[in-house]
Amino acid sequence: MSKTPNYDAAIKKILDQLVPGERVCALTGEKWLMTEEEIGWYKKFNVPPIKISPQTRWWVTSSWFFSFQWWWNKHAETGKPILSFVHPSTGLKVLPDKEWFDKDFSNQAREINTEALFFPQLRELQLTVPIRSEQNNKEPENSIARFSFGDINGFFNMGCATKDSFFNIGSYDIEETAETNVCTSVKNSFNIGYSQRIYNCKFVRSGFDCLDSAFLFDCRDCQYCFGATNKRHAKYIFFNQQLTKEEYESRVSIIDFSRRSIIDEYFKKFVDLMNNQTVWPENFNDQAENSSGEFLTKVSNNKFGFGNASAARDLFWVNYASGDCFDSAFCSGLFDSNDCVFCTNTLKSKNIKFSYHCSTSQNLEYCIDCYNCENCFGCVGLNRKKFHLLNKEYPEVDYWPKLDKLKTKMLERGEYGEFFPMSMATSYFPDSGAVLYLGAPKELGLKLGALDFEPESSGAVGEELSDVSKMKDTSLIPDNIDDLDEKQWLGIPLWDSSWKRRFAFIKPEIDFYRKNRLGPPRRHFIARMQSLFLEANIGKFEDQTCYNCQKQILVALNPTYKNRKIYCHNCYLKYLEENN
Repeated sequence: MSKTPNYDAAIKKILDQLVPGERVCALTGEKWLMTEEEIGWYKKFNVPPIKISPQTRWWVTSSWFFSFQWWWNKHAETGKPILSFVHPSTGLKVLPDKEWFDKDFSNQAREINTEALFFPQLRELQLTVPIRSEQNNKEPENSIARFSFGDINGFFNMGCATKDSFFNIGSYDIEETAETNVCTSVKNSFNIGYSQRIYNCKFVRSGFDCLDSAFLFDCRDCQYCFGATNKRHAKYIFFNQQLTKEEYESRVSIIDFSRRSIIDEYFKKFVDLMNNQTVWPENFNDQAENSSGEFLTKVSNNKFGFGNASAARDLFWVNYASGDCFDSAFCSGLFDSNDCVFCTNTLKSKNIKFSYHCSTSQNLEYCIDCYNCENCFGCVGLNRKKFHLLNKEYPEVDYWPKLDKLKTKMLERGEYGEFFPMSMATSYFPDSGAVLYLGAPKELGLKLGALDFEPESSGAVGEELSDVSKMKDTSLIPDNIDDLDEKQWLGIPLWDSSWKRRFAFIKPEIDFYRKNRLGPPRRHFIARMQSLFLEANIGKFEDQTCYNCQKQILVALNPTYKNRKIYCHNCYLKYLEENN
């Protein structure tokens, strides 16, 4: 027997009338074809058709991704400064994880008014309930880390497991390394993206099993290479030219990375190599059975997926799914969860709809930061609760009729089936995952309703960087690491005029540059990380033709390398055979 009979009757009328055909995105004007398959997902979840295009859905849900954001906020109760991923201008409060779990935020309960708009009521509740400021999965040791899986002596790492490393995101088994993006098993290296098993390398993109090299793209099992693309089992390659051991060592020996200007010079040469002498595969998928998308690893039946891995299966327009995920659609961030629709960052949960960062829960709708909960709607910050609406508990016999009335009214008003308004997002839109991973234009934020504020507003830079009298322009930073006097530069506010934000060098960072003979950078570390993100393919797809055989292929766009020579899978394998 249905527990929400009025809603079920109303949604049935809508779903029965759905037919495939062209639709126009209500936010961007983009046209897309609503297929029988897409309609099937709405029927499965018993929800109305979404009014925005699949691409825009990703932008909406991933706008809650923090990417690599670091801001100073304040303890919700004491006002003490807390380094968090939540900008104070969002109006959202933060509490340290341990303190958060000691609280019961059902004391912030509201009586739902089914006749009034729902989202303003939820926003009012959201502004009263703090967010966990760290959200670590495993407590880090002596580290500045968020979403940590066990960092040790790490600094400014997000979603990582590292040791003696800093400026990393989404990376595991990282040691004595700086600046990685989605990497595994990287040691003694610098500025590495989407790579695995890398040792003593610098500036590697999509590399596997490489060591003692620099400036690599899609290289595997390579050693002693400098400026190499599309290579397999290679040694002594210098900008795609095969040299003898003696020739290679002679050329490399005079390159002095202790000077930033030299790094910049060779980085420009590498970009030229990527643009003019490099072939790109149609995707970087590996063991992706019956799937389409990009960066899919060991998955099956993923249609339009991005960054999915580790047995994720039977997904439709889902990005960043990992583990035992299945039977879900239109989600961003899905971990060991199933039967979820239009959600962001769902962990170990089942049957979650239109929600953000809920874990070990089931049967939730429009919930934010809820843990170990069941049968809740429109709740924020609850733990181990059942049958709550706007954080207020109801007897089960009363909960279902009230929920039925609420969902029916929301459906009538066109609210039900929408994701949270962008103004409720926890991140700063221009630095969010929507822009950096999935290709949303920065200016789209305002159109989508994102909050508009200056990055350095509301004290987000912190007290240590607030003294303008001590601030120096980054153009004054010495070119050579040997000329960087720590007394003059360590902890001093630095102004990146190109990015219009301030930062400071930290001691482990300078020690790393000295040890690895790297010229000190003149760009904000977040700007450097964003450049690394944007060198990778993003979750925005288009149909193209293979450069070699003209076969039609689906490719992910690349915001840095926009005019790539892309080969289909078969042509690419043949190219590798002929050129290695």
